[in-house]
Amino acid sequence: MSEAAVEEVSVLSSIYCGKGEFRLIQQSARDGLLVQINSTVGVERRLNLSLLFHLHPRYPSCPPDISVSSTGLSRTRCHIIRQKLLDQAAALPPEPMVHQLIEGLQQCVEVTEDCRGGEEEMKEQEREEKWTAVLLLDHIRSKNRYIGLLERWTQQLQLTGRLLLGQSILVILQGARPDIKVLTHV
Repeated sequence: MSEAAVEEVSVLSSIYCGKGEFRLIQQSARDGLLVQINSTVGVERRLNLSLLFHLHPRYPSCPPDISVSSTGLSRTRCHIIRQKLLDQAAALPPEPMVHQLIEGLQQCVEVTEDCRGGEEEMKEQEREEKWTAVLLLDHIRSKNRYIGLLERWTQQLQLTGRLLLGQSILVILQGARPDIKVLTHV
């Protein structure tokens, strides 16, 4: 473990000295340092973020692994923030960088707040994507009633469906993923 990493952790513990802001989770020569920093960021709304930095024994010559979690953001947004921080870390020179990354976090959160439509766009893209599902049925008690029910459901959900009756009873569905999920969970 490098002296620079130990020194940086000491400085970080002084900067983030509020209750619950800083926590040294692990320190070992073999695995490096594991540091958790809880920070409140955001302009429009104050968000509590928990950042986990894994400083490898070779740190700062290699960037840290970063984990981002928040009760106020979706996993998708946390993943976007994490990716932006990892990209920023890869672009920085090989010197202590955790504090710079935390400062850059404010900008990352503002960018993700500006892109609130991102998740909606992903859901819309998911709706446009064609998915195929194959269901294996154990048995059908009333073949005519079941076929009528499947026809109604596939029309309501705008799915294409095929029922294959034989030794195995298969239902093949094609359409938007959320609609297929609705039908398969009935």
